[in-house]
Amino acid sequence: MPTRDNVLVKTATGADLEVVRTLGAQCFTETFAADNTAEDMERYLAESFSAERVRAELENPDSAFAVAYVDGEPAGYLKTNVGAAQTEKQGADSLEVERIYLLRRFKGLGIGGLLMDEALARAARLDKRRVWLGVWEHNDAARGFYEHRGFRPFGDHVFVLGDDRQRDVLMEREVPGTR
Repeated sequence: MPTRDNVLVKTATGADLEVVRTLGAQCFTETFAADNTAEDMERYLAESFSAERVRAELENPDSAFAVAYVDGEPAGYLKTNVGAAQTEKQGADSLEVERIYLLRRFKGLGIGGLLMDEALARAARLDKRRVWLGVWEHNDAARGFYEHRGFRPFGDHVFVLGDDRQRDVLMEREVPGTR
């Protein structure tokens, strides 16, 4: 049984391309397939997790990935953005958590908290004052997780999944130790 004691969070590099692609597609499918059409899911996955796109994201100095491993098995991942890589213009003092996902069997073990800690630590290392993210308005579990971690709503934006335009709630929090 996996526990936090056998979890390793590792920065992903270009050598981790296939791990990030596969894990990203698996996590997104497990989380959202039941609530979206197969066509919309297929289109989104093909666009968002193509080798070319993920390679470019891994090579972008304004983006960073971290993968959580449980006993050597990929369990979840984090993608953060600063500067022009942010999906919404939020300013130079901000870091975006664009993706933070776990495979279903690894949820409830504190791994999401470890990944969020990594995002907050990256923000602090980069002298950012604020961390923000977008979460689907109907993803109550994720919204609860973010609220528990100190995030508060500040707006919304449209997230396009295939041909479906969905509403994401934008949430933010201060980086610990900044004012």
